[in-house]
Amino acid sequence: MRAVRVDFAQPPRWPVRAVWSVGVLMAVAACWVGWGDLRRWQVLVAQQAVTEALQAQADTARAARAAQAASAAELPSFAVDARRWLALAKLDSTGVLRTVESARVAGAKLIALDVNADARRAELEVEVTSAEVATAYLQALNAGTDQPAWTLVRLQTQGAVESALITGQLR
Repeated sequence: MRAVRVDFAQPPRWPVRAVWSVGVLMAVAACWVGWGDLRRWQVLVAQQAVTEALQAQADTARAARAAQAASAAELPSFAVDARRWLALAKLDSTGVLRTVESARVAGAKLIALDVNADARRAELEVEVTSAEVATAYLQALNAGTDQPAWTLVRLQTQGAVESALITGQLR
């Protein structure tokens, strides 16, 4: 047998230098882009810190304005007391006392008198012997008026003692 000379096809060779060059170029490009992204990230973090500081200043200023507006809107403490004194001065307390003193009914004894000048009301707590005495006392309070100002709110019995709560709308 004789040897036959055969030329086999050779596989193509990769250009190794070109592949390495492209790989190194891509790595350098990736590092360059990463470095730029890192710098931009640092700038964004710094801007966020500045924004948060400005937001805190704006919140503080807004809270100060709201507190100032709230304090301007509410009445000073002396104004409330002054209004009460003024309402009490306008109230005809002598008329109330005169009405209560003139209403004398046997079996009725005044226990408490509460005058509310703001609401222009008076409350009388009267100890009575019976419901008829409470009604008679109420009629004596309203005597001489066209429109009844005094009303019987409650008649309560506790043991042997009966008490009546009478309120009057003052004019």
